[in-house]
Amino acid sequence: MSNKLSIKDIKSPDKFFRSMLSFVKYLRHNVKLYLILSAIVVGITAAITIFNYIHDTRQENARKEFYKIAKQIQTLNTNDPSSVIKIIEENMSKLGNTDAGMEASYMLGELYYNKKEWDSAIKNYERVLDKSNGLVKELAILGLAYSKENKSDYKGALEAFNKIKDNKESSYSAVASLGAGRCYQNLGDKSNALATYEAIIIAYPDTDYARQASTAKASL
Repeated sequence: MSNKLSIKDIKSPDKFFRSMLSFVKYLRHNVKLYLILSAIVVGITAAITIFNYIHDTRQENARKEFYKIAKQIQTLNTNDPSSVIKIIEENMSKLGNTDAGMEASYMLGELYYNKKEWDSAIKNYERVLDKSNGLVKELAILGLAYSKENKSDYKGALEAFNKIKDNKESSYSAVASLGAGRCYQNLGDKSNALATYEAIIIAYPDTDYARQASTAKASL
């Protein structure tokens, strides 16, 4: 192909014309390559458009199904979480890995947590972690941490708590810090437990978090 044109070349009719002829000649000799590349670009653009359309449609349909599930749950005349769990699990296939599906999985995690069925709670929280982002994912991490703590899996709980604790933008950083402190304490790591509680007292003065940290620190 021709070299890059300067402003001076563009102002020169002969040079500009010769450059354009060179470019046309290049296209003629490489028309097959040009068409292939054009087809690839068009194909990718079309695929992205179709994917976004399908994705949005799936999200919308799942949200409608989730609304139906919520209405069905409202008609129940019982506070038994097992009945709610049954309804949600029977309809999970309609929600898939959509945002509504992740919210439903989180609800299942909470329901199993309230029943103290830690393994089932963990299974649903972990599903949310694999497929979701934002607030739902953050709450699922906390649910996972508390479930593992209740199972006395303090190493696993500590790992989950630290994901929130170390995120300074999280609204649950203080709560997770207290959880991390408890895990260090239960693991016999007095040094890290002490450092965690002291950090809470400094970062959140005159709050319930600081008071709980002070009480826990005194018990070390």
